[in-house]
Amino acid sequence: MQLFIAMYIIHCGILCFVEGQILHISTLFMSGNVVFRWTPSSNSSNYYVFITRDRITDARTHVYDTQYTVKDAILYDSITINVRTPESLADNVVTYNVSKVKSQIGGRKNISWTAAYFPYTGYYIYHTNKNRTASIMQVYHEGATLSPKYSYLTRPFNSTNIMFEIRNITLDDAGYYNGGIISDDAGFGGGVILIVSGTPKKPRINGTLTTLVDTYLELTCISRPTSTPDYYSKHVTLSYSWFINNTKMDKETRDTMRLKVTKGHRYTKYSCTATEEDLESDQSDAVQINPLYGPEQLIFTPKPNLNKYDKFTVKEGDVVGPIFCSADCNPPCNVTWKYKESNGLKDALSQNGILLLQSINRNVTQIICLSRWKTESVKKDFTLDVQYIDDPIIYVNDEWVSDRITVDIQERKPLQLSCFVNGNPTLTVRLGKTQNGGTVILSEARDHWSNYSFGTGAQCSDTGTYVCSGQSTDLKTNTRAIDVNILCEPRLDKEVEMKTITEPVKIRILIIPIVAYPSPVLSKLVWLGPDDLPTNITTSAVLQLNGVIYKHRIISIISGLEDETFGEYKLLYEGKVLTNVFIRREEISQNEMSRGHEVVIAVLSTILGITWLLIISYVIFKKQLLLLHKIDKRKEESHQLQTQSLAQHYDDLQDTDVEKNYTALDSTNQESQYEEPL
Repeated sequence: MQLFIAMYIIHCGILCFVEGQILHISTLFMSGNVVFRWTPSSNSSNYYVFITRDRITDARTHVYDTQYTVKDAILYDSITINVRTPESLADNVVTYNVSKVKSQIGGRKNISWTAAYFPYTGYYIYHTNKNRTASIMQVYHEGATLSPKYSYLTRPFNSTNIMFEIRNITLDDAGYYNGGIISDDAGFGGGVILIVSGTPKKPRINGTLTTLVDTYLELTCISRPTSTPDYYSKHVTLSYSWFINNTKMDKETRDTMRLKVTKGHRYTKYSCTATEEDLESDQSDAVQINPLYGPEQLIFTPKPNLNKYDKFTVKEGDVVGPIFCSADCNPPCNVTWKYKESNGLKDALSQNGILLLQSINRNVTQIICLSRWKTESVKKDFTLDVQYIDDPIIYVNDEWVSDRITVDIQERKPLQLSCFVNGNPTLTVRLGKTQNGGTVILSEARDHWSNYSFGTGAQCSDTGTYVCSGQSTDLKTNTRAIDVNILCEPRLDKEVEMKTITEPVKIRILIIPIVAYPSPVLSKLVWLGPDDLPTNITTSAVLQLNGVIYKHRIISIISGLEDETFGEYKLLYEGKVLTNVFIRREEISQNEMSRGHEVVIAVLSTILGITWLLIISYVIFKKQLLLLHKIDKRKEESHQLQTQSLAQHYDDLQDTDVEKNYTALDSTNQESQYEEPL
């Protein structure tokens, strides 16, 4: 009878006597849960159940079944159930002690519990894991099965204190251990749960790595425990460690890290580990945040050198570039160059943000770098200070004459010269006159224009070469010149003295200074004698004085003077009197005669040169007049023989100082003034 009761307790649980009625409550461990079962009551079909978990009692539960399951029993050390019927206040109490043993992989542990009795046929130890139950050892009265994995430790073997050792523990060894006669007994009664702790899985980091700056990003370190059994590992809470570029961060132990994205994250790598108790996983693969951002400012290499007005100075025709324009963008910006003219923007030649060589003209006012990123853009423009200087333009009396070499102006007419030079920066414009190998500045202006007005009207002395120039510090000086000729009617030049040379052989040589432009025509010069009739006085030449185009010398030779031919002579040009000369008798000193000869020789030499030029012209173009020309040549040679004695006098006159008074020639040795009508 005792054996029967004992066997019933093993299979059915604890026997309860309630007011003459027995409620049999048994326990069954199943997949981490504990199932309490009891026999039905003959008086009631529903029950009140009170559950106490580690001394914390839940509220009463009304149950209409004969069993009650407490889930996740592994979380508690003991679970107590109290079952009542509505008709009775009697308690039917059973306590289930949750026995747990922890081990790490590779360790060894002793597993033990107390059996209700030791069966005569032997005792089987069962291992249940993942809903699979297997016998791992059989214990007899005199011994136990041998295994390299398990060792039975209890002595004597038939003791109800069951204890054995598990060696080289692996994750597969975790689970529920219990004993009995058959495998169905494995879940009943109070066995032991073996928990094997494993290193958490290598984590992976989850999150939207590509995101805009100044937004918040969450990175989640995802891992899971490898500890077994499963009904234990699902309750394991892992702790986490975060690393920045392999450096552990402080105060970050949660699986999720929230951070504000900045540009700097582009160069930062994040990784993490998961830890269960003291077992830390391998470090996750590093992830790198890809912050998205557009341009904030442009960077130029080389940086354009701006002047004090923040302008980029360049000479017209010079090249600009290469200049590299870049911006910090992710993904990279599209960088282009443009230039601005008066008619709008145009694309400049560029590649990958590099402005290639560009020849600049004055119409280009700006060069612009434009960086685009999605819907954002930023630009930087450089205002150009294009320096240039144009060719000067000359105006005479407000008439553009830059296309001419010379310009003629009538004497005493208004004369105004204007010089215009277009350029940048503001130029120094000068208007000058060439004189004695240099330039005399007439007017100067820090402007595009320089003007000069001849207040009394144009004078013969104003004839000359006028130079218009524009000058800038950093640019070359441009000049243009024009010859201005003043048209002057012939008249006596009062600034130069008239010269007379007396010869003893009734000859006078007159050198008369004349102002005129153009040069007087020899054939239009006529001498009137004292009787106011044309004379046979020979005007040999009209010579330019010192290269000045409006100053001339008229050289006339009066020969064969007799008493009746002395008196007042008049020189006419086109019928107008140029000057009056009184010729008187005088005695000539040997010294004066010698000088006269020298002058005559020089005069006749000049005349001979002119004659030879005429001869050559006649030979080339007028061969039919050759005979006549030869006759003229003979006459000319005869004339030269007559006047050869005067040549030496003229030559002396060129090298001696001129007396300060005009002279009249008579029979005395003194020179007297001659009269000159104005």
